[in-house]
Amino acid sequence: MSFRHVAVPVDFSLPSIAAISVAKLLATRAGADLQLLSIAATHGVVEAEAELRSLCADAGEGTTWRIIRSDDDPETPLVLEILESGDDTLWCLGSHGRTAFGEMLFGSVSADVVRETETRIVLVGPQADARPDADVMLVPLDDSENSEQILAVAVDVANTLKMRLRLVQVGANNVPSDSSETSYIRHEAAKLSAPHDRDFDVLHGDVESAIADYIEQTADVGMVAMATRGVPAGARMTVGSTALNVLRHCVVPVLMLHPSTAE
Repeated sequence: MSFRHVAVPVDFSLPSIAAISVAKLLATRAGADLQLLSIAATHGVVEAEAELRSLCADAGEGTTWRIIRSDDDPETPLVLEILESGDDTLWCLGSHGRTAFGEMLFGSVSADVVRETETRIVLVGPQADARPDADVMLVPLDDSENSEQILAVAVDVANTLKMRLRLVQVGANNVPSDSSETSYIRHEAAKLSAPHDRDFDVLHGDVESAIADYIEQTADVGMVAMATRGVPAGARMTVGSTALNVLRHCVVPVLMLHPSTAE
């Protein structure tokens, strides 16, 4: 499932423009081409064309752009485009990283797209930036079927990006990192093929904070990969979403997957 294209939906908001630099790095690492896509109403096509040409020039030689004309809600044509593009395209979306309450008030195209497409998508949160020299993809696991469904996708994308996986599990506070504590994450790492089969770690504390803090303090981590249950904003007011909470604070992009079997 290696990809040949990296595509960025651009609505000319700051988050969507910020995603272009991350997507450019991904395309360079994968030897893929970079594509910018805008969904524009008929009356806004000329302006969108001018903006896209400028963004392509800034992104560098070989970057292409195209426009889908739609006078309806842009989310539907974007979802259809992602579903029709297949596995040879890796989509990279800018995200406001809104809280559940903020999503209920203002909506979140990126969160909705992840829920509806059930495919791998890179989200660039409000704190995220590209780390050109980082070569580790961090994969948090919690001994649940849902979290483990990201592994095959993470391996595939990491191989294409010439990155290696580091599996982590977040344990309780003040628990020593002994053999019993690391048995699960060590066992999961051993199932993987080289070079992904040896690198693992155990973190402590609140899950979201522990992951975000570790990434901020560890320079070789360039991306985090997580599965999400696709919890809607209303339900997240009580249930919560670890993946979306990590996205909000994470300083690197998040490879996210809503598995078709997720509840």
